[in-house]
Amino acid sequence: VMAEVDESVSIREEASTDAAVVGKFFKGDAGNIIDQADGWTEIQSGDVTGWVSDEYLAFGEEAAERASEDVPKVATVVADALKVRDEASTDAPVIDLIGRGEKIEVGEEEDGWLQIIYSDGEMDYISAEYVEVSYEYGQAKTMEEIAAEEAAKKAEEEKAKRTKNLGAISASTDEVTLLAALIQAESGNQPYEGQLAVGAVVMNRVRSGGYPSSIQGVIAQPGQFGPAATGRVASILAAGPKASCMQAAQAAINGETVVGSATHFKRAGSTDGIVIGAHVFY
Repeated sequence: VMAEVDESVSIREEASTDAAVVGKFFKGDAGNIIDQADGWTEIQSGDVTGWVSDEYLAFGEEAAERASEDVPKVATVVADALKVRDEASTDAPVIDLIGRGEKIEVGEEEDGWLQIIYSDGEMDYISAEYVEVSYEYGQAKTMEEIAAEEAAKKAEEEKAKRTKNLGAISASTDEVTLLAALIQAESGNQPYEGQLAVGAVVMNRVRSGGYPSSIQGVIAQPGQFGPAATGRVASILAAGPKASCMQAAQAAINGETVVGSATHFKRAGSTDGIVIGAHVFY
């Protein structure tokens, strides 16, 4: 049986629309039939077993047709080296070789040749004689699996936002070294990510318009960075900042950030924000 949907259909604990949803059956998914009753089919797919209304399922020949429309067709190479050509002809130039056991998604077969279709619409060809073709059916997912995937996707999106390059700002060697000294004073015992985060906070202030517009001005601003006032930054400058802090300073000046546009940090646990090592950035 296959899903006959544009997106997905709920798999339920019992054969009723009032029953709890235990998973989702997506477009391109296939499963085994366990039982059928009153317009419902009990299926097993992936780690999900439950009931789906027949209205959203394809059986027999209809399922085969659905597979040809919804499911990727994958060719597994059974020759030592399969030639990829830019036209469906043995006279066409060879543009690549695919080794035994490798898999590649293919399109329609015509006159013994299979299409390889790329995302930009370009097309190459391989001989159908040297591959075994099968459908790569999908499987249903439990609600827990779906929730975990959504959480992971959200986390990736948040990470992409907070690591988006904010643009380089020109700085002298002395400014790079000064920033590195502050980074060492504030987070020299933290992992590199935490050091970069401190550097990014300084550079975000330089960009913001609400603080001095230079690295020196931001660091020297009264009441902001304690190590600058106590002489700790000056002593590190005299000895020379360590390599990781110099690297973090240059990266921050180049626009790298792991905290988005955050302009503050405190000891972790004192406020909400992005926690990196012993600090929270906000």
